[in-house]
Amino acid sequence: MTGAFDVRVVHAADIHLDSPLRGLGRLGDEELASRLRLATREAFGNLVRYVIEAEPDALVIAGDIYDGDWRDYSTGVHFVAGMRDLEEAGIPVVMIRGNHDAESVISRSLTLPPNVVELGTAEPQTHVLEDAGIAFHGQGFATRSVTSNLAASYPQPLGGMVNVGLLHTSIQGYEGHDPYAPCSETDLFGRGYDYFALGHIHQRQVGRRQRSAWAFSGNLQGRNPRETGPKGVLDVRLSLDEEPVLEFVELDVARWESVVVDVSDAVDDSELLRTVDAAIGRRREECGSRPVVARLELTGTNPLAGRLADTEWLGAELRPRASRYEVVLERIRSRVVAPDEGRHLAESQRVVLERLIGDLRADPRSLERNVEFWRDLTSVTSEVNRWTRDGGLDLSADATLGDLVERACDRLLARANGGRL
Repeated sequence: MTGAFDVRVVHAADIHLDSPLRGLGRLGDEELASRLRLATREAFGNLVRYVIEAEPDALVIAGDIYDGDWRDYSTGVHFVAGMRDLEEAGIPVVMIRGNHDAESVISRSLTLPPNVVELGTAEPQTHVLEDAGIAFHGQGFATRSVTSNLAASYPQPLGGMVNVGLLHTSIQGYEGHDPYAPCSETDLFGRGYDYFALGHIHQRQVGRRQRSAWAFSGNLQGRNPRETGPKGVLDVRLSLDEEPVLEFVELDVARWESVVVDVSDAVDDSELLRTVDAAIGRRREECGSRPVVARLELTGTNPLAGRLADTEWLGAELRPRASRYEVVLERIRSRVVAPDEGRHLAESQRVVLERLIGDLRADPRSLERNVEFWRDLTSVTSEVNRWTRDGGLDLSADATLGDLVERACDRLLARANGGRL
């Protein structure tokens, strides 16, 4: 406890213990792939160690401890072992179930140690830590899909105590996530709690109003290329008199990153490669010693656009260079365009091609239905042939249809904007 702050809680969510990370075979690095398969367990271990060292008044977990039903008991055993470590350190844990670990989803169960309180699913419950002066309010998911506004029926705050809400929710207006337990900022602030610990959204986000705050801590460990950047927990200090103070703590053991490099100023291949090297090196430093898996995107306007359309050449040049920084490039994409005078298609033709490619990206399966149409277009014959075989799609190795379409579309656009068709 520090200064005017009377209460300290660590807020975690979306642990997704033993979540299956898919597509690791595409990395071409079996050692890294093996480590990534254990990443959620290792990150959970980091959480337990951090909480023991920090000695907060409580750890709160706002849902999705698991990633669905356990394949065997080892997943539950691993979580319970961590909770027992916290029990030995004298640290209470308050948690709720999210959509991935709803009562209707998890078919097995293990006994949790007495320091762990799971708030119920039938209605909102309150748990009070008298010695710490904290009242926790929350309700977990009974079923995987909860579409009602749970926050609307949360109880009034208890006087003379710091009040903390736990909720697994999508918050209305947050796109890209299933609308589970939807609510608004007005619903959250209207409860009058000092802090709302939220789960479900994997990107860290904070909202404030006067002396109250709500936050998504984000998930504990990125699990795929869309879950980029630092991941961890929020260390939260609360009192009856001060605004909440939130400190983000990195606990992930591997990092997914998106690296975008503007190569407009590169005059030749060598300078372009040096520019990319420098960008990857900077990102490596930002990520510390943990493994890094990155998606690289080249942007800008450059006469080299046609050269960069050759993704095989680009990969052969850049992947070994990135590996010197212990960075694995999961995908390389060039969106570099040639100056107007270097483009090979008239503007009207390029617009039509971009529209067709946009439709194809939106519905990759349309390629199966329209293979002959694409083959009839002289400018795309080589690319369609590259990704098809005997009239059908080549879905070998770990490549998905969407991956193949994306790669082919990238090459087509880059060539249309300055390369050979």
